Amino acid sequence: MVTSASPVAAGRPRDGDLEQRILVATQDVLIEEGYAGTTIAAVARRAHCGKSAIYRRWATKVELVVAAVRASQVRSELPDTGSLRGDLLAAAMHFARSDERSSRILAGLLGGIATDDDLYREAYREVGGPPVVALTTVIERWMKEGTVPEHVPVALIAGIVPTAAFGSVVLRKESLHPDTVIELVDCVLLPALHQPAPSERENAVKPAGESSAD
Repeated sequence: MVTSASPVAAGRPRDGDLEQRILVATQDVLIEEGYAGTTIAAVARRAHCGKSAIYRRWATKVELVVAAVRASQVRSELPDTGSLRGDLLAAAMHFARSDERSSRILAGLLGGIATDDDLYREAYREVGGPPVVALTTVIERWMKEGTVPEHVPVALIAGIVPTAAFGSVVLRKESLHPDTVIELVDCVLLPALHQPAPSERENAVKPAGESSAD
């Protein structure tokens, strides 16, 4: 995911290589020291730059850490597959796309949100919020189509997969497995949206060369 840094002072040339080095250094310190141990001084030492170079780009530690986490994450996209289940799966698979490094970086961030209100707000807005918005938009789109009943608790249902995903990152430092995402969609989200879960036949992948006929 492309990060968005604070604007560079007018007239000062942008050093993309230095910004990337700072972000990677921040990620490394988050993994090794957690949020509490991630200081501007520690990042500056790791990135081989002065603290002033960091503050010119990110005004606070919170902005720097959130930018570093965003840079490690896959961008959340709004799907349009033509079916409710397809859209839910496509949106929810965002939470199964993180590799080990990005999961450990995110774990460092999540470890600090309980004690830092500013971090919580910024992290939700930039990291946690967009994938939830994607799931919410999918459900509301199919509600307008008449597929999903209007009385379902959209916000509650849209938060199920993200809650499971962030819990997995905090407890195991791992993203959700794709099979777990499929089970959550088929066994939890679809029933909660008053939709029939797909049958085993629909989910099964037939071996190559096998006829689809009964």
